[in-house]
Amino acid sequence: MKQVAPLLVAAIVGLAAGYILNSDNGQSTVAPDNAELEKLQKELKAARVQAGKTEVINTETEKVVERTVVVDPESYLAQLKTLRPTGATRQQTMREIIHHMVGLTKSRESAIPAIREFLESKLDIEYDSTAQNFDRENQAAREAESRGEEAQPNGIGSFIKSGFGSYFMSNMVAQMKRELEPGSLRLGLFDVLQDIGGAEAEALLAHELSQTGRGLEVAYLDRILSDIAEGQYKEQVLNVTHDLLVTPPAPTSSSLLDESSRLFLFTILVKYKDATFVNTAKLMIINNEGRVDGAVVNYLTTILGVDAVPLLYAKVNDESLTDDGDKMALGDAILKHVGTNEDSNAFFAEVVTNQELGPLRFLALGHLTGGDRAESTLRNRQKLIADIKAQSPEDAALNRALDNTHNRLEVMIDPSKAGELGTGDRPNLFELFNRGRRQNN
Repeated sequence: MKQVAPLLVAAIVGLAAGYILNSDNGQSTVAPDNAELEKLQKELKAARVQAGKTEVINTETEKVVERTVVVDPESYLAQLKTLRPTGATRQQTMREIIHHMVGLTKSRESAIPAIREFLESKLDIEYDSTAQNFDRENQAAREAESRGEEAQPNGIGSFIKSGFGSYFMSNMVAQMKRELEPGSLRLGLFDVLQDIGGAEAEALLAHELSQTGRGLEVAYLDRILSDIAEGQYKEQVLNVTHDLLVTPPAPTSSSLLDESSRLFLFTILVKYKDATFVNTAKLMIINNEGRVDGAVVNYLTTILGVDAVPLLYAKVNDESLTDDGDKMALGDAILKHVGTNEDSNAFFAEVVTNQELGPLRFLALGHLTGGDRAESTLRNRQKLIADIKAQSPEDAALNRALDNTHNRLEVMIDPSKAGELGTGDRPNLFELFNRGRRQNN
C-alpha cells in the first residue's frame, strides 16, 4: 500500500487539475460543480491518509494542516518479520525492508527496546541471495534423501566446506564493509543501532557480541564497534573469536551464515595479526571429517609466513589426504615461498613435473613471478628452473614454459632486457593465478 498511495495521490491531483485547467486549443477553463469538487477533495484526503499523512482542519480559518502519522517501532519490526525477498519481487521487497529500517532509525532511542527484544529471540531472516540459494540446495538434498536418492554435493555450501574453497574465500571476506542491502534482518538491525548511536545502542551492540554464536556476526559487530570506539573492543572480539573456534555452538540450522562462521572467525585473527592462537590452529588443519580446513591454512601461512611451510608440506604429503581441492589449498600456501624455502622448492618441482596433472601443473609457474621480488629470490627461482630442466630433458612443453618464465624473471631483475628477451610489456598469464603479495626489493 505504501508503494501505491503516492501514485494514487498524484492521479487524483492530476484529475482535479484536468477539470480546472484545460489547455486544448487555448479555450477557457470550466470549473467543476460544487458536488464534483467536494468528491475530488474527499478522495484526495483519503489518498493522503493512505500515503501516511492525515489532515487537521482549522475550523476558524479553514486552513488545512498536514500531520505525519507516527508509526511505532514495534510496527516496523512486525512488518520486517514478515518480509522475505525472493524471486521476481526480490528488489521490491528489499526496498520495503530498507524503508522499515529507515523508520526504525528515525525513531531513534525509542526503537532500542523493540530491537533488543527481537535480537534476544535469536530469530533471523537471511536476505542475501547466496544464502537463499544455499537453503534451496539443502532443501533439494533433503528431498533427494527422502526419495532414497544420493544427494549430489554442489553449490556454494560444498565449496565453502572444501579445503580449496575455504582457503580462497578466507581472503575474499577479509575486507568487510557495510552494504546498502543488509545480508540478514539481524545484520540490518546492527546497522540501525549504529545509526541511532548513543551509549544505549553501543551497549546493546556490545552485548550481542558476547551472545552471538555466528562468526559473521562477530566480524560484523567488530567492524561497527571499531567505527564507534576504535580499539576499545579488540580484546573482547578476540576472546569471543577464540571461544567460538574452540567450542563452537551446536548447529541449529543449515544456514549459510552458520556454515561460514569459521571463515569469518579466522579472518578476525588475521585482521588483528593474533599469533596467540597459532598452536591451537596447528591442530585444526585437518578437521573431524578428515578434510583440510582452508581457513586455518590461510591463517597459519599469513601469521607464520615461511615458518608455516614445513608443517603444511608434511600435511600435503600425508597419504590419507586424497581430495585434490584440499591439496590445492595446502599447495598454494606452500608455493608462496618458492625460492626461499627448500620444502617449497621441492613441492614446486613435484607439481610441475607431474604429467598426470596435465595443464594444471603449469599454474604453479605463476608463483615464480609473484610474491617476493627480491633479486636474490628471483635468482634462486632461475636456478630452480635450471635444475628442473636438467631432470626433465624430454618434457618439451614444460621446458618451453620454464624458459619463458626464466626470461620473465630476468626482465623483472633488469627491465632493459625486455626487448632482447621478447617479453616486453605483454601480460604474463601465469600471474593471473598467483596470489602472492608483490614486494619491493
